Amino acid sequence: MASLDFNKKGIPVTLLGLNEAGKTSLALRLATGKWVDNTSPTIGVNFETYRAGDSLLKLFDVGGHKVLRRQFWLNYAANSYGILFIFDASNRKRTEEGKEWFWYLINNLEIDRRIALSFLANKADLDSMELDEIIEVLDLQKLSNFPKISFQIFEISVKTSKNVANAMEWFTRKIQEITKGQTISPKGLIISSIFGNIKLFLDFSDVTDNLISVLDMLTQVLNDEKNSLRDERVASVVSNYGQITFQERGEIVISLITEPNDSNIEAQRLIEIIYEHIEKRESDSKEELIDFITQTFKIPDGSYKEIQKYKI
Repeated sequence: MASLDFNKKGIPVTLLGLNEAGKTSLALRLATGKWVDNTSPTIGVNFETYRAGDSLLKLFDVGGHKVLRRQFWLNYAANSYGILFIFDASNRKRTEEGKEWFWYLINNLEIDRRIALSFLANKADLDSMELDEIIEVLDLQKLSNFPKISFQIFEISVKTSKNVANAMEWFTRKIQEITKGQTISPKGLIISSIFGNIKLFLDFSDVTDNLISVLDMLTQVLNDEKNSLRDERVASVVSNYGQITFQERGEIVISLITEPNDSNIEAQRLIEIIYEHIEKRESDSKEELIDFITQTFKIPDGSYKEIQKYKI
């Protein structure tokens, strides 16, 4: 089975920073090209998009209030290819708080792949800290101890757009380098209830020959709460046979089986496409859904089968 060269449109990146640092204003400037004044504080997560050449970045604008930082920041950052961390360089009173939470993020971000980080010192149009001072006070020189993080620091003003284009040009180029050439090999897909009642089970490869292993993995994912990310309801289990990644929405669980070393982020994005199709076309038949899935995953006609005898 050939690997699927996934379309990189909608590359997930996360926008983080303390409340009132300018996150939402930056997200809206990137999405609209305009300065939007009097934005409302982000409660939870907002979604915007930013197009740069052939790439489309999907921006997760995560709330910066303290109650959201520990719960949401790591989950979204770990499932993104890049982080835009914005810091209010005009507010010296919150420097220590910004430093604490920036390093909380970096020190707890457990990833085994490259990730791009753009540190944005915002409000350069005001009486702001100099870049050298920001680097020293926030210990940003220590980022060199994290070889898998490609990072750069920029002084910007979201309000006037000063240096925003330069920061995003660097960031987008790094994202493109990281995602270039990534492939994923779908081996099977399962649609079930949260209780394990399987409604559709498609075999794209050799799932049937490894059915016990697959069902064991699925059972582990559905029943082991330690694997579930609290906000996104996403989990992943890896065995010698393959990787099973699931997302839960309501009472529907979609599980995608791929090669053990395939990108978990790419698997999640493919699952999201199937969810969106189901949510928009609830009345369509199972045959139509199977046709959509196989076309999305580029599975040739006749090279897949539906497994109808199974038990969890």
